[in-house]
Amino acid sequence: MRAGNEFYPGIQPAMFVAPISDKIKVNLTSKRALPFKATPLCASMAPILLGVLAWMLAMPSSAAAQDLQAGFDNVAARAAAARDQQNVPLALELYGEAERLKPDWAEGWWYLGLLHYGDNDYAAAIDAFNHFLELTPDTGPATALRGLCEFETGAYDDSLRDIERGLALGAASQPRNGQILRYHLAQLLTRAGRFEDALKAYEPFARQHISDPDMLVGLGLAGMRVQALPKDISQDQRAMYMAVGECGYAFMSGDSEGAAGMFAQQFTSYPTAANLHLFYGYLLYPHDPDLATEEFRREVEIAPTNTPARAILAFTLMLQGRYNEALPEAQRVVNEAPALEIAQIALGRSLAETGDAARGATLLNAVLQHDPNNLEAHIALAATYARTGRREDAWHERMVCLELAK
Repeated sequence: MRAGNEFYPGIQPAMFVAPISDKIKVNLTSKRALPFKATPLCASMAPILLGVLAWMLAMPSSAAAQDLQAGFDNVAARAAAARDQQNVPLALELYGEAERLKPDWAEGWWYLGLLHYGDNDYAAAIDAFNHFLELTPDTGPATALRGLCEFETGAYDDSLRDIERGLALGAASQPRNGQILRYHLAQLLTRAGRFEDALKAYEPFARQHISDPDMLVGLGLAGMRVQALPKDISQDQRAMYMAVGECGYAFMSGDSEGAAGMFAQQFTSYPTAANLHLFYGYLLYPHDPDLATEEFRREVEIAPTNTPARAILAFTLMLQGRYNEALPEAQRVVNEAPALEIAQIALGRSLAETGDAARGATLLNAVLQHDPNNLEAHIALAATYARTGRREDAWHERMVCLELAK
């Protein structure tokens, strides 16, 4: 199924149909000098060959080059006409012939990619977009379209890279294109374990009241931190993830009161489901940190071995200044998962605030060795240095925080 077809009514997959940019266009009537490589001449043949060469140079232009250009121009024009008439098989044949005559014709590769994409031949489309992007790098629509094709072929890591890059290069300038790209991006981010980023990608759909069943399942997967795509979820599991997705959708769309009742119903229906309370707490936190913290605590009570939930609880308690409560939670997580940065930050700051500033600073600096731009670690370190009287170090950390926050 073509990328975008599975989405909701009103967004169709015929995308990226804006006029080709000047960067892509090629002057079909321009002529390029053919390369000439000198070769050694036998002494006996030199006068004759030099005479022939002089005669050829005296000609207005190379007949062979003219014939080649005329043949290319003819094929390119016929290809464009076939495309305009929506004769896809003939257009594909003619664009392929044109590229054999002139392999560096960027515009032809672009249309080959679009035509193969429209014909659900994703592997061929990827090949065409590869050629196009070799000739015109940093073109957002082609990069994004290649990403959608990679999604359909199961090359999900490549798809995530290309869709993110395509969006950064402006491929979402048309709202329809942006919606299709962000819908696939949200799924890919969930699969990659970047759950918070995935939830942020889903949020605009809820605000605009756009949904379909697969999108709700995807939102449920992201909220419950399951690294899977909606299409990979079995029928007996879809009901739960869709119901949870509907809860998140209601909250994100602005109906927090309705969402509260919906989440309460899911807590009853799925009392031991992992990360259900964590999801609700995540949604609550920007609006009511205290209620969110209680949801995180309930999650840990239901699943004591849920290390990410315990880390989030510790971090939240630390942000609220409840250092004595955060300390044991953070210490347990660091013992179980030493590389989890938010637990290291929570532990480092809590240690510094409860009397062990030296160990706290060591932990925070260890985070910054691996992640120099971690704002929360710099904030915690600035507070730790200020507490221990290291004023210059504290000032330096504050300046770093201001720079990172820009």
